[in-house]
Amino acid sequence: MKVGVVFGISELADERAFAGRVSEFIEVLSREFDVVGGFVLKVREDFKRTKEEVNFNEVDAIVLYPLTGGTEGVLKEFAVFRRPTVVFGDPYNNSLAAGIEIREYLRDRLVPSTLVKDYDELKASLLAYEDMKETLDKFLKARIGLIGRVSPWLVNERFEMPYTHISLKKFYEYYDNVGDEEGWEAVRGVVENAEEIVEPEREALVKAGRIYLAIRRILEDYRLEGFTIGCFDLIGKLGATPCLALAMFNAEGIPAACEGELNSLLGMVVIRKFFGKPAFMGNIADFGEDYIILAHCTAPLLWRYRLRSHFESGLGVGVEAKLPTGKGALFKIRGRRAVVGGVEVQDNEHSENRCRTQVVLRIEDAPDFIDGTLGNHHLLAYIDPEELADLLSELGFEVMLY
Repeated sequence: MKVGVVFGISELADERAFAGRVSEFIEVLSREFDVVGGFVLKVREDFKRTKEEVNFNEVDAIVLYPLTGGTEGVLKEFAVFRRPTVVFGDPYNNSLAAGIEIREYLRDRLVPSTLVKDYDELKASLLAYEDMKETLDKFLKARIGLIGRVSPWLVNERFEMPYTHISLKKFYEYYDNVGDEEGWEAVRGVVENAEEIVEPEREALVKAGRIYLAIRRILEDYRLEGFTIGCFDLIGKLGATPCLALAMFNAEGIPAACEGELNSLLGMVVIRKFFGKPAFMGNIADFGEDYIILAHCTAPLLWRYRLRSHFESGLGVGVEAKLPTGKGALFKIRGRRAVVGGVEVQDNEHSENRCRTQVVLRIEDAPDFIDGTLGNHHLLAYIDPEELADLLSELGFEVMLY
């Protein structure tokens, strides 16, 4: 197991006073692991030089040892490598105090992090990360993107993981390079398989196809595994929405989220990578004692569907899908926290005063779930809720299971 090791001391400390401790630590760790690095850092410029000498992206885990307090600022920079991290602290020179601060910074960014204070704990933590390597790598190395901006009404959105940002200006460049005939061909099969086309005419369907192809080419060029898009911003310029494109991508196995919400995208990525299934992202439209209604203008095109307009604008191409009955999980991620509830899909509704796809979920004590959840958008997936909760816990989330 290859382990990157980095020490931190404050700008006020004398590095020579810690030379023996550094040497002993590396010697002991090298008996069990392939150690790389061993740098002693004081300031951010030291971090920059360290990056040039060792590629920490290639290690299996990182050990950060704050030898003194005042080292949080430089050691936190190692979060960028998204490698499982063990923070080692000792009882002197405010080492443990700094370690606790660093650990929380890493956890907020969903980097698996453990604080230890002796060699046996350190070894056990590193071996535990080695056992989880396949699972953690699937999660930590995911490449996701945001096209446009996070919708401004998502006032609880908090996201600290790295992602690739693609401006709407760049998106429009891709869109303009897609012709009308290409756009039509992209959605022809979807149109032919629809049970009914209610509002959209050919022009709207062509625009939907052009949006789909523009995004597909972005995903290829930027090497993204999933994306979210600030969809409402397209309405003013194009008179169209990406609802149909999102439905198509999710059916194809590419996680695609609405409204620029990265937390929902992350949840979709987890479901796809670990369960091989899509997730339906929706608004909480209503609830009672034992039910919740989830609604949105898109859904994976894996079931029966009608093509509608987008609900709020009356423009573009939305999807009214008929989700099958069955047991599943309803969940919400925000930052390092997650809520998961066991549900049963009971029925689909067809109110003209809600987003187009509307699904009725049976859930025990629905008001308690609503009271404890973390914001509006939720994901529905046909998976076991306890398995999902266990996985999210392994990945470093603080999970509430209902």
